[in-house]
Amino acid sequence: MVKNDDDAVDQLPIRLMMSLAIIAAIVVLLAGASGVLRTFLAEQQIETQIRLLEASLSTMVASGAVRDVDDLHAAEGGKRVQTFSLPESLVYLSFGGDPDPTNTGVFSSELIEDGAAIFYKVQGGSTHVIWLAKESYTFREGAFIDDHWTINGNGHSLVLHTGGTLTLVFEHVQKNHKSHILIHTTDDID
Repeated sequence: MVKNDDDAVDQLPIRLMMSLAIIAAIVVLLAGASGVLRTFLAEQQIETQIRLLEASLSTMVASGAVRDVDDLHAAEGGKRVQTFSLPESLVYLSFGGDPDPTNTGVFSSELIEDGAAIFYKVQGGSTHVIWLAKESYTFREGAFIDDHWTINGNGHSLVLHTGGTLTLVFEHVQKNHKSHILIHTTDDID
């Protein structure tokens, strides 16, 4: 006589539930990892472009060609035109200051360390900073006044809040015999 094993039939629903739970856990882990991966790749995209800009600006500063922003007839300073391809998850990219030092979402354009730093943050990530030499890199936001580009007010950082493609002009200037890197757009005004 053959004995029926009803225990195996009773274990099928339990094994099915365990398999579904393991599959669900794997899917959740993969979804979380993809978010972390997207954040990491966006940060690396910005970091790479900043390092390329830094190399380009170092040759500009080394050339020594500087324009006096207060002299309307001064010769043009060294310029670098840089096109950025920024991720859509960009929270901010700031040249010269931390736009959100308290991490509250209230932005400012105050300078830090005389504007010798670049700050950036993407959604899901933390604030990153690249410190630069104060002697060479003091960023200032540009303003178009009296038919030429000059420093905006007493000096502000330039803060970008949107992703996409953007072209900026970095110009080596001086004000009161102090060297700065003026940043402005390429809107065909200059």
